[in-house]
Amino acid sequence: MEKKIDIIPFLEGIVEENTHHYQSDFEYDQRRLQEAMLEVSQENRTFLWLSRPCGTLCVPEREAFIKESTAHITWTHYDYDAEHIKAYRVIVAPGREGDFVLGQIKPLHYGEQVERVKQNAIHAEMVELTFADGTELEMPYAAYSGSFHGLTNAHGRIERIHYKPGNEAELARVLQKERITSAVRRRPPRKKKPATR
Repeated sequence: MEKKIDIIPFLEGIVEENTHHYQSDFEYDQRRLQEAMLEVSQENRTFLWLSRPCGTLCVPEREAFIKESTAHITWTHYDYDAEHIKAYRVIVAPGREGDFVLGQIKPLHYGEQVERVKQNAIHAEMVELTFADGTELEMPYAAYSGSFHGLTNAHGRIERIHYKPGNEAELARVLQKERITSAVRRRPPRKKKPATR
């Protein structure tokens, strides 16, 4: 079993080193990671996190691989700036409110990883919605997309959205493959021996 580290100070160090503007974005990330400690499922405690020169981003890894989700759209948006991005998979360990946020942090090569996300992401078929007035709905994504404004006018802002692909097993396979692929470390090239005469 891999050793757990204190996640927040580690990521704060990355922000101080790599994010020169909008460091306050990290306050949102920190709250999200703290709330994740209370989640039962590891899928709900696994995130993709990045630091770029102008801000940070923290999205659920599962959602990043669903094409219609906000997580997918934002995670893939910064591919033009890949060389300035430091990215990680963050797996939060279960905990209690007020605990340190412990877990595992795995470095990612953002430029390569974002291309895999674009190639392997699958479509949302359904969405589960919870609105500000307490209304809970499940509907096809196409119906939600076409009636977003009417829904929010009737029920207030969306408090929670859960994207559901047509085939959860397919999404699980995509995520498993991604975790294996991104964990493979490349060996540095061997130095050639100088030619002898």
